[in-house]
Amino acid sequence: GMQLQHTSSLLLKQCRSSSISQNLRGLHKKSCTFQPERLSSCLAFTSITAQPSEHGCRRIHTNTQSWTNHPHQSIINHLPPLHSNHLSYDSRRKHFSTSTTKKVTSLTLASMKRHSKKISMVTAYDYPSALHVDRAGIDVILVGDSCAMVELGYSTTQPITMDEMIHHCKAVKRGVGVAGNQNDTQQTATTPMLVGDMPFGSYEISPTHALQNAYRFLKEAGMDCVKLEGGSSQRCETTRQLVQGGIAVMGHVGLTPQAISVLGGFRAQGRSAIRARKILDEALRLQDAGACSVVLECVPSNVARVITDALEIPTIGIGAGPHTDGQVLVYHDMLGMTSHPHHEHFVPKFCKRYARVGDAVAEGLEQFKQDVKGGSFPGEEFSPYKMTEAEEIAFDNLLAQDAMNREQSKDVAARRLKEEDEYESLNLYGGSSNGNDNDNDNDNGNGSANGDNSTK
Repeated sequence: GMQLQHTSSLLLKQCRSSSISQNLRGLHKKSCTFQPERLSSCLAFTSITAQPSEHGCRRIHTNTQSWTNHPHQSIINHLPPLHSNHLSYDSRRKHFSTSTTKKVTSLTLASMKRHSKKISMVTAYDYPSALHVDRAGIDVILVGDSCAMVELGYSTTQPITMDEMIHHCKAVKRGVGVAGNQNDTQQTATTPMLVGDMPFGSYEISPTHALQNAYRFLKEAGMDCVKLEGGSSQRCETTRQLVQGGIAVMGHVGLTPQAISVLGGFRAQGRSAIRARKILDEALRLQDAGACSVVLECVPSNVARVITDALEIPTIGIGAGPHTDGQVLVYHDMLGMTSHPHHEHFVPKFCKRYARVGDAVAEGLEQFKQDVKGGSFPGEEFSPYKMTEAEEIAFDNLLAQDAMNREQSKDVAARRLKEEDEYESLNLYGGSSNGNDNDNDNDNGNGSANGDNSTK
């Protein structure tokens, strides 16, 4: 009892606020509900230590001991579950929280560069892929305008619109933070930073036009940052205006797919000394304009290394070698989502395949088709809904009352559908012949009078 009182006293002193006892009486149920009569029970079975944390918070770590067969087991069974391994008190907001999830921000990326920690980024476009990427603990999700090619079937990124990008960004946002991630190597899980790719034509007209569209990414779609392509003086001025407007900006130099009309196609960049120096200058200008990071696409690895060393902001490479601060690949490409030969032709050379999901999808669909055609699916195992025997008898009685009328209606419908099927087989509106044209012509008595035989 004396030890319990001492531990309780230490806990309250560590929190440095008399108002904390009030918070302990009514924490939100989604966190961890402590009540005064339960506090001593919690402390009796938990080793508690407190240490300072960032932003004026006090973090109370708990190491729960085994409660099996404890004398107070009946009390413990009624205690609310702990949803995390520590309790945090924010002295500014005056509340507790048990959440261990930390949001990845532009400052997080800058810190990772300073501490030589690699940044992982995946381009994803919808709710299911966002679920998987978030669960894997990826640092950044880019909702790229490459959605135009990967999801919508266009040959370039140029056709996708603002509304379509907002639609996909909203879906990705809903997929983040749903299932939690599998970050088993660290005590603290992370929520990825979300980057919306501004589509072609949404930021080139003027900085004001760019601001209006960029605000939509944050306000409507829930993005944390927007990405612009190019490092010209005009683009850097737009970047500066966006940053001054409170919007984090990720730059993009090297191969800029939105400018393929100027570049002459999807071609590697920076392979000449003059062009490599130009890309370096563009990256430096973007940094000076306030960009929080820069994507380097399809440039030689030695060029990417020089740019990475020259910048204080992180570089994220795609087809730019191993020397950048981070790497990004498209979700569908890295997982082999599409196994069609046409898609195989467009998978970039720099993309490593970490899975062949498309092959498994094709096999699954083929097996489903065979099961349906053969009548083995669904079977009794996948037909779970049953009627009681009494209801089956009542149903049969109801059917017997109008069985003759239903049979007649069925015959009428069958004759109508047969006539429509025979009419379509005449190929009156073109199309490939099904081999019945001669028979149909003879039935109609046309013969060669209409010249059909001369073309067969």
